[in-house]
Amino acid sequence: MPDLQRFDARSDIDWDDVWAAFDNDGGLIVEHFIAPDLLEQLANEFAPLIERHRTGSTKEGFWTEFHGAHTKRVTGLAAHSPAWRELLVDERYTAMGDRYLGAGDYWLNTAQLICIGPGETPQILHRDELNWPHATRDSEITVTAIFALTDFTEANGATVIAPGSNHWKGVLPDVPADSTCRATMPAGSALLYNGKVIHGGGANTTDDQWRLGLHAGFCCGWLRAEENHQLTVSLEAARLMPERIQYLLGYRSYDPPHGLGGRLGLVHYDDAASVL
Repeated sequence: MPDLQRFDARSDIDWDDVWAAFDNDGGLIVEHFIAPDLLEQLANEFAPLIERHRTGSTKEGFWTEFHGAHTKRVTGLAAHSPAWRELLVDERYTAMGDRYLGAGDYWLNTAQLICIGPGETPQILHRDELNWPHATRDSEITVTAIFALTDFTEANGATVIAPGSNHWKGVLPDVPADSTCRATMPAGSALLYNGKVIHGGGANTTDDQWRLGLHAGFCCGWLRAEENHQLTVSLEAARLMPERIQYLLGYRSYDPPHGLGGRLGLVHYDDAASVL
């Protein structure tokens, strides 16, 4: 059975090795990515948001099954968590976006707490890039981190992933059981993965454990982001944030590097910054 390569942020990491694993396997784990004090701050700031959020999806049908009937998904995090805003501009996290999507050429796709509750069934295996099926290409259009806020175990729903499936042909080919592994990792770790690798949330077979993860990815600036940040983070809140975060949330306009295309997300044909 395959496994993901693992790196420890407490030691000197050769990031060339990290990106080689990213390219070869479609994903890898960096343990202890988040410092303990920042992890504690994230947990404290997210706790009330999680507590008051419902489980499941309000849209019946496919999305009910995909999102999970016993899973909470919380968005709009930048408005409530200074710790998340700090993590969002972490240079190691930014390096992933810059490397695969191009510096200044991407948005924050979504930042959602995915809280898998007891009794949850396995999520449908999928590729994230299929959010935009007509935009897929050889290069990446989306890259993501799942930050573990609690330990991820096989019992509580650690992500199922098929290493190397980023090279498999077809939109959603069959996934043999012996081609997958579980992204088990201690709290504070990060699963970094690309939009082509096949994966999905695992089943939570426990009676009382919640698997808390922060799913936060980037997508190309010419794509519509999965989360509508301008509705989950108010203009008043965005005004108080650093320019880099305003840009990632779409409160600045997209101006393609090197003049490759037109500007997007304008206000009166000026940069969205004009309203800030």
